[in-house]
Amino acid sequence: MGDAQSVDTQEIVAKYRRGWPVNSFLSQLTTRTLREFLTKGRIIQFSNNETLIDENLAETSVFLLLSACVKVTARLDQGGHALLAVRVGGDMVGELAAMDGGSRSATVKACGRDPVVAAVLTQSDFVSLLSRYPEAAMTLNTAIGRKLRSATRRRIDYSGCTPRVRLARALVELAEDYGHQQIPASQVLVAINLTQLELGTLVGVAEVTAQRALRELRKDGLINTSGRRPIIRDINALRVAAHLAP
Repeated sequence: MGDAQSVDTQEIVAKYRRGWPVNSFLSQLTTRTLREFLTKGRIIQFSNNETLIDENLAETSVFLLLSACVKVTARLDQGGHALLAVRVGGDMVGELAAMDGGSRSATVKACGRDPVVAAVLTQSDFVSLLSRYPEAAMTLNTAIGRKLRSATRRRIDYSGCTPRVRLARALVELAEDYGHQQIPASQVLVAINLTQLELGTLVGVAEVTAQRALRELRKDGLINTSGRRPIIRDINALRVAAHLAP
């Protein structure tokens, strides 16, 4: 596991909070509650590709992500890994095992050039804090609900949408959750390194199918995937391509 650091909750809140998405778990906690959670945690730094959580292990710690981003993956029966989700600073990972005591359902690894900084809480401390701060428990329920809705939408997409529409919807979701607006304002940078294979597994298609769908979206002038970080060239037009309301 990464390197542990001492905790100065006031400094941590001042340093990281501004960069969290407004609908993330940590962003929605009051400053007092957030500092209580951080006080109970160990601040640990993870380098690129270092593992925070390993699939199937009987381990129940909760990771409050303070910076950078992680990829959530699951092993495939035929080998390799499927990208299930991406999480960034302000998000939380590992809460399901802490809530039900089960084994890990996925692997979580640090990704990107910047190190991941996380506050790691034991299961007992996490559950105790939720009982002491009901608003945090409600915020947790909301966060889990958003994850379940996203997973449900993706399962519906698998059976009823073309690969092009699936990828367009996934890119819209990534842009809304983790995007940075560019100039002109219609452009959005998805600030996460993603390969075409990862984008394919995210929407349940083979790499060659993902490449073909991305090529169609590029040809229509909707995206730029020349780098590892996708750029949405026209977010409203991409929403139309995804059969979503502008």
